[in-house]
Amino acid sequence: MTQTRAIPGAQSIDRATALLRWIAAGHASGTALRELVQRTGLDRTTAWRIVSSLEQQGLVSKDADSGLYHLGIEAMALGATCMERSPLTQACRPVMKTLVRLSGDSVFLVVRSGDSSYCVHLEEGVHPVRSFALNVGGTRLLGLGVASIALLATLSDEALVHHYARHRDEYADHDVGLPKLQRWVSQTRQRGHSHIHAGGVAGVGLQFRMGSCGNAAMSIIGPKSRLPRSRVDELAQAMRHEIRRVLPQLTPDSPQPP
Repeated sequence: MTQTRAIPGAQSIDRATALLRWIAAGHASGTALRELVQRTGLDRTTAWRIVSSLEQQGLVSKDADSGLYHLGIEAMALGATCMERSPLTQACRPVMKTLVRLSGDSVFLVVRSGDSSYCVHLEEGVHPVRSFALNVGGTRLLGLGVASIALLATLSDEALVHHYARHRDEYADHDVGLPKLQRWVSQTRQRGHSHIHAGGVAGVGLQFRMGSCGNAAMSIIGPKSRLPRSRVDELAQAMRHEIRRVLPQLTPDSPQPP
């Protein structure tokens, strides 16, 4: 979990934020109060009071049957509102513009959204491909795109199998089976970045952490003739360098299973 510098007089806010982040990290499956107590070091009564207040504000919801906590509608509303002026796009645009100048090709920014990836922004290269712009604002199943493969590689081996089972039919429509996904993930982990080439187009993708509990990725896409393996490795290193230089809070890590 991301560590932040404490500000005098803001202890209650710090505690509430810490609890909210842990609930966000376990949003899909839910988080028990006892786990929140263990994670934050707060006593049970204090943790319960803060979480109950967050629930009252709509930032947190409690499952009536399991008693587990998830993010609430208000948390979703806040996240959806910021997409109009995405903080991630604002932070990453200088890096993307530099990569466009270095590569001459188009640079995409995507974020993970459950089992899919969502394209947030595109910086076009000197030879823009008209169809690329249609990807902005669209979603793809994890693994069906070079940045999406980089995000897929963050799943554990077991989670990957379950993910494939949930979307077997959709993957079949793209002629992608579990062995192919597993091969792509293995190659991505070994290289530290994803690399695909199909239909005359090639690309390289690099994933990085987004805040305390999210994942994002950048990818450079261009004609296959412009992106041979040697240049792909060079561009992946440039992506990693620029993110670390301009956005140290979003330092890219080689994708490893949890």
